[in-house]
Amino acid sequence: MADQSFATFSRGQLRDEILSNFRTGLRSRINPATGAPFSETEIAVATAQGSRFWIEADAIDLVCLGLQARGTVLADQVRIDRASPEWLRDYHSPLWGVPYLPASGGGGKVAAAATSGSVWVGSTTLGAPAAVYGTDETGLRYQVLLGETTPGSGTVTLQLGAVDSGTQTNLAAGKTITWANPPLGAQPTATVLAPGFTGGTDAETDQEFSKRLASQIRHKPASGNSSQMRAWAREATNSVEDAFVYSCAYHAGSVHVAITQKRGTTTGPNARVPSLATLATVTAYLVPPGSPVVPSRVHVVVTGVTAQPTNTILQLNLPKRSTAGYTDAAPWPGYVSAVADVNQVTDQTHFRVHSDTALPAGVSAPSLMVWNQSTSAFEKLLVASVSSAGSGNYNVTLSSPPASTIAVGSWISPDIGRRVSLSQGITDYFDSLGPGEIINLTSDDRAHRAARFPDPAEEYPYRAGAAIVARLGEALGSAFGDGVLVSMSPATPTVPAEPILGPNLLVAGKVAIYSL
Repeated sequence: MADQSFATFSRGQLRDEILSNFRTGLRSRINPATGAPFSETEIAVATAQGSRFWIEADAIDLVCLGLQARGTVLADQVRIDRASPEWLRDYHSPLWGVPYLPASGGGGKVAAAATSGSVWVGSTTLGAPAAVYGTDETGLRYQVLLGETTPGSGTVTLQLGAVDSGTQTNLAAGKTITWANPPLGAQPTATVLAPGFTGGTDAETDQEFSKRLASQIRHKPASGNSSQMRAWAREATNSVEDAFVYSCAYHAGSVHVAITQKRGTTTGPNARVPSLATLATVTAYLVPPGSPVVPSRVHVVVTGVTAQPTNTILQLNLPKRSTAGYTDAAPWPGYVSAVADVNQVTDQTHFRVHSDTALPAGVSAPSLMVWNQSTSAFEKLLVASVSSAGSGNYNVTLSSPPASTIAVGSWISPDIGRRVSLSQGITDYFDSLGPGEIINLTSDDRAHRAARFPDPAEEYPYRAGAAIVARLGEALGSAFGDGVLVSMSPATPTVPAEPILGPNLLVAGKVAIYSL
């Protein structure tokens, strides 16, 4: 049973208390049949299991437990973090005047072909009749957000935003958009560019709603304070994961709002960097004079965040020769003072690795994995052979090329059976971090008023560190023995050259794991 702020009783506890009180009462009374006080034997028989008094006490215990269960359920419902979906929607949402957010559309870049000089009309107002739009293979609509003119090359990159909504608008790179009203001279289709469309979400979930509502209750929005600006930014579109407010960052009456985007189904370190479509929606909602919520006298600047990769080296104590840990009995490469990295690439099945640990005796094809920085995931390498090339260098031959690209500087680790869980744990850790500051808090006179809200000590810390070890322990479960963070650089996001650039956000760069 969840912890409650009031006393609760376990099964049989009230029954035993009733019988104990009954026994105490019998000891002070006279047995009418004998004219003498009740003996302990008579009392024990009268209150033994199955007796009339025991059955009555047990029935009372059951009734009270039922009433108690109702009380504990009600106690859970009044707590936002424990409430059921029905209570969240029918009680907390109307009580606080905070509705659930509807689904939102994704956005991204496409490559379109047209004769030089063709004008693509765009608008950040979704559904604008004059804007060029197209549809995907399922009929969902996507609109040009920013007007462009086709250059002499005949190919133009366009920013599109989904008019329709849902995760299905997160189109993968390579998908085709068919134009409905293209300019003269345009080809009928365009191609979605990497990394694809992001920001499309289904309707707000109960977990997302409870988290958003709890933060508003913790920091009450009022009179345009930082909490209110944060709440407005989050309600602008369900694509927004959270908003970070820097009050008076430019001058009195100015507000800088930086947003992160919900990851959704998007992979990779940049998934939380908002798309132009998400930024346009939040900007339209927050920036006067067009804002429906912010007074015209307020100077509001809305930006996203800039991903700043941080390289991480860890040593983990995991079982060896196990699907729950390291694949090999003697995991290689190891770690002494330098990461094992690729220093020469012939092709995607032949490359050279430098390691400061020797290949174990008798091992010619160790199990290896490589970190794919673009997807934030480890990939198993199909090793055919590894041979020494001298001076700590080893020639690696693969039986087939990996899905990711091996390049000079790629980090190589011994293979771990639960690499998927490990990768997810790393992603979850970096997703728990928030953006840094937009001014230097130690030297800037604005530090007392322009520090980030919410405070990183309360929500979304921006400094990375040893907490990643605990997160990986949760991801790996009982197989995890211990872990050490060897290196993480940088550990704190740098301050941008100018506040208008928005804050930096630490994301997973290169990652290597070695046996502890």
